[in-house]
Amino acid sequence: MAVPAPDPRFDQGTRKLFVAGGVVAILLLVGVTVWPLLTPNPVGTPPGGANPAKSSDTSVGTVGSGITPAQRAGESQVGKNDPAGQEDASGGRARAIKQSSGPLELNPQQHQQLHDIISHQANPPRTTQADFELMIGVSVPRQAELQDLPPEIAQVMNGYWGDQYLLVQDKMVIVDQHSRRIVAIVPNVA
Repeated sequence: MAVPAPDPRFDQGTRKLFVAGGVVAILLLVGVTVWPLLTPNPVGTPPGGANPAKSSDTSVGTVGSGITPAQRAGESQVGKNDPAGQEDASGGRARAIKQSSGPLELNPQQHQQLHDIISHQANPPRTTQADFELMIGVSVPRQAELQDLPPEIAQVMNGYWGDQYLLVQDKMVIVDQHSRRIVAIVPNVA
């Protein structure tokens, strides 16, 4: 039995079909790769942005308190007692700062001393709106202006030697000099 010769029109049509399919596959691959780079809201980013502090949701907080958890006074024992500690690649110091946080315990006399020290500073770093969340362990961006903590404050608070600070509204925010993480928040000082 003789095998019939292949039809040349069939080979040409199959070849065109495979070429067209390959072109479509390449265009889809390029489109899926480039699309996230061209859109303003790439997949995975929440509508309010990656920074929850900048979102328009104002429902955070305890009912009736008027203070959100991020604004409560607090301090980190690691940031207070180990100011020379270095940040490691795995973020161990940042975790230690956050895990060692607790309520800030200052008596009214210490509060008044801090207020007096801050009011006598020539040009303290001050902002009305922080571009970061006010919470122990949060990293302060490099754009935020910080100054070295006056030695008198470190003496009154019995720690935080060599750290830096800035004033956000009426709060003094103490920042670890190496990791730039918040180690204490002192309300009603400025």
